[in-house]
Amino acid sequence: MAAKVEKLENSRVKLTVDIDADRLEQAMEEAYRKNVKRISIPGFRKGKAPRKLIELNYGPDVFLEDAVEILLPQIYEQAVEETQIQPVDRPEVDITELERGKGATFTYTVDVYPELELGNYKNLEVEKEIVKITDEDVDHVLQHQRERSAQLVVPERTVVQEGDYCVIDYMGYIDGQPFSGGAAENQMLQIGSGRFIPGFEEQLVGMEVGQSSEIKVTFPEEYHAEHLAGKEAVFKVTIKELKERVLPELDDEFAKDISDFDTLEELRAHIRKNLEDEATRRTNEQMENNLLELIAQDSKVEIPHSMIHREAEYLYGLFVQRLNMDGISEEMYLQMTGQSKEDLVENFEPQAKTRIMHDLILEAVKEKEGIDVSDEEVDDRIKEYIAEYDDGELAPEVQEQMREYWNQRRENISHSIARQKAMQLIVDNARITEVEASRESHDQDHDHGHDHDHDHEVEG
Repeated sequence: MAAKVEKLENSRVKLTVDIDADRLEQAMEEAYRKNVKRISIPGFRKGKAPRKLIELNYGPDVFLEDAVEILLPQIYEQAVEETQIQPVDRPEVDITELERGKGATFTYTVDVYPELELGNYKNLEVEKEIVKITDEDVDHVLQHQRERSAQLVVPERTVVQEGDYCVIDYMGYIDGQPFSGGAAENQMLQIGSGRFIPGFEEQLVGMEVGQSSEIKVTFPEEYHAEHLAGKEAVFKVTIKELKERVLPELDDEFAKDISDFDTLEELRAHIRKNLEDEATRRTNEQMENNLLELIAQDSKVEIPHSMIHREAEYLYGLFVQRLNMDGISEEMYLQMTGQSKEDLVENFEPQAKTRIMHDLILEAVKEKEGIDVSDEEVDDRIKEYIAEYDDGELAPEVQEQMREYWNQRRENISHSIARQKAMQLIVDNARITEVEASRESHDQDHDHGHDHDHDHEVEG
């Protein structure tokens, strides 16, 4: 067997493999043994008919198709090993020649791991934002924790106000007729949450417990249920219960209830430290991403679309996991947004391309600088992973199971450490100017978090 490699555009190659007559004959014999038990020939017990007699009855090429199915994956695997290419997708296969007694020629066209022409990665100029944590930031976190600890109580008043929680029954009508999905009983609704159709919640303000009233609304033109979009509806609503949310007092008792600290002052100091650590991590990541973007602009590479699409599917999977944690199913989100899974995966492709580019850069720097990782470094990282879960009470057998789990992933861990070393080398060789972050950008980061463009961790 001889395999020839032809480089194509956009990180694709074509493998051409010639198979001699003997190899084809071996595959035909294997196909015969695989199928003979299902073939009946008069005068022979089922599964005992000679191959030549079967070919005489069914044609000389009766086993040729199955022989090809046997050969194609075998030949491809051998060709990949022989040529040392790195496929990133399934190959497209073509049979250009196939004849008993002569052999066959197979061609495999496949996307391969792209070759990066690395640009300059040293002495780069970059700004690093410095975020100053204020008392307002700490207050914001404390207020959020108060809201999470709030209790719903029945107020002395009976009139609905903005922010109240109401238990309601409702029945909706369009043109005087009830419609599907327009009715519910004992539905809990926070006034002002925006969960219902625009205009619905606002009209509940001022109603009293026990009161029934009619509310008129119009479904949005872009409403996800097309048969309701733009329609006027009347809802008959009854307020059955009324509750208001009462926040706990912000004092030492509150600190004891939600944390291991005895005083509010200690809790505030802990929150400030966490915010400072998070701000440092976030601004470091942004600076690193900016450095990688500078290198990307000076580098050249052709990334195959199949590689980008697979990474986009991975990002979409993470997105769905976050939705599920918020109590939203994938099907529910697709219905609410009116988008398909394919649309959303495609939306992730620009981010996927950036992540791949950053990884290629770090891999290239690692190779050029001869960065390696010792077994001791991997062992230390595994200890760190275990320590994150071990509060001192894990049983020895559980610790051993965790150690075994991470030991099976040593190669991935080593790769992650090497990339971190490469990134640190780029940072160490950069000219960094510190600038104070604007309040607007700080608030946006604080509210929405930050994507880790280049850090896939060990499961990436």
